[in-house]
Amino acid sequence: MKKGTSGWRDFIPITKWLPSYDVKQNLINDIIGGVTVGILHVPQGMAYASLVGLKPVYGLYTSLFPSLIYMFFGTSRHVSLGVFAVVSLMSGSCNLRVTQELVAQNGTNLTKAEIEGISVDVVKSLGLAIGMIQIIMGLIKANYLISYLSDQIILGFTTGAAVHVLTAQLNKILGVALPRHTGMGKLFYIYRDLLNSILDDKVNKITLAASIAAIVILYIAKYHLTPALCAKTRIPIPYDLFLIVVGTAVSSYFAINSNYHVKIVGHIPTGFPSPALPDVSIFGKIVGDALAIAIVSVVVTVSMGKVIAKKHDYVIDVRQEFFALGIVASFCSMFPCWPASTALARTLINDNAGTKTQISAIFAAMVLTLVLFFIGPLLENLPTCFLSCIVIVALRGMFLHLTNFWTLWRISKYDWAIFSITFLSTVCLDVVPGLFIGAVAALLFSVLRIQRWLAKKKI
Repeated sequence: MKKGTSGWRDFIPITKWLPSYDVKQNLINDIIGGVTVGILHVPQGMAYASLVGLKPVYGLYTSLFPSLIYMFFGTSRHVSLGVFAVVSLMSGSCNLRVTQELVAQNGTNLTKAEIEGISVDVVKSLGLAIGMIQIIMGLIKANYLISYLSDQIILGFTTGAAVHVLTAQLNKILGVALPRHTGMGKLFYIYRDLLNSILDDKVNKITLAASIAAIVILYIAKYHLTPALCAKTRIPIPYDLFLIVVGTAVSSYFAINSNYHVKIVGHIPTGFPSPALPDVSIFGKIVGDALAIAIVSVVVTVSMGKVIAKKHDYVIDVRQEFFALGIVASFCSMFPCWPASTALARTLINDNAGTKTQISAIFAAMVLTLVLFFIGPLLENLPTCFLSCIVIVALRGMFLHLTNFWTLWRISKYDWAIFSITFLSTVCLDVVPGLFIGAVAALLFSVLRIQRWLAKKKI
């Protein structure tokens, strides 16, 4: 009987640590950390929605629900679940491809609202498929899969995906409408369309000027002013949120949408969305993407969780993380959310803000609830190009990994080759094929290493 009780407590970790929660030692830190992360969720959730092909409000939903569910089942005290650029991009690629197929099947007379409904159904179904895959992986004890995806694969893949994320924002920075492309080599078609738009003088100069100014100001504030200010306070300054507030105020005052044709966010509904079951009939169209996203989200969450856990002297249960993320994805598929994952920068900020436990998720959710019920409509005049600026500036950390081309060459030719193959495959083909090719390349190089070692032993 005790064994069974222990098993259930392991499956729901909150039942093990919540009864001994030290209010005096932890609560203030969790409140500060939760509110800080909640404020960060607002601009990030709205900004990354464009990668998925959905309206900004869906990013707020994706920031709200997953972290609350993870609080019950996760073993990390600090990871921040919600929107993550790479997973958002992968979800968007799947969403665009499948939505186009379903729209073609249903005819060309669909309204924008109907197409949006199909798109939401696709990401919900994708979330359920991901959740089921992660739970199955946990049941069959597929923890060993983590070890096969080396740091070089993950870094090469995420850096390559960052190129896709950057490219997806460029048309919004230029203020031009472009057809969306899917499939291998899509980046080349996007850059061709961008070049044609520039040559045809279709660029909205007001949008471009505002975007450049926002990127420069945001970059200087986040990466030059912040280090000096961090020495004085553990709470980071929410520059992204400031940009949203200022951008909305300027947009409203000058009516830049009607006067200068600058695209704005538009209507933001208030309140929580109603739950509804996802459409399982399209699983066959999304299973490949779901498998890749399921693995990436677990790898990123576990990797980041282990780094923070080692710092604070506690242990991450990798198998339980499969279950936790699977339950999160499955539950959230009843709401208009896209698949969530751990955001690296947001998790570090969560830790630096002094967070002690996942109770902080409650206070982050309070911030998001306040936005959804009261503040959201005030942001309807926000220029969408400012959201793209937030995404672009946030990619700095990923692009710094390009230095691996030189550092890995000096340290290990094998690791350099794995990183380079994964990066170039992801950029030139697409994110899912890039991850697959990187994993196969790592396996082949491992076999080659073993053969060389055996040959030397025989000599």
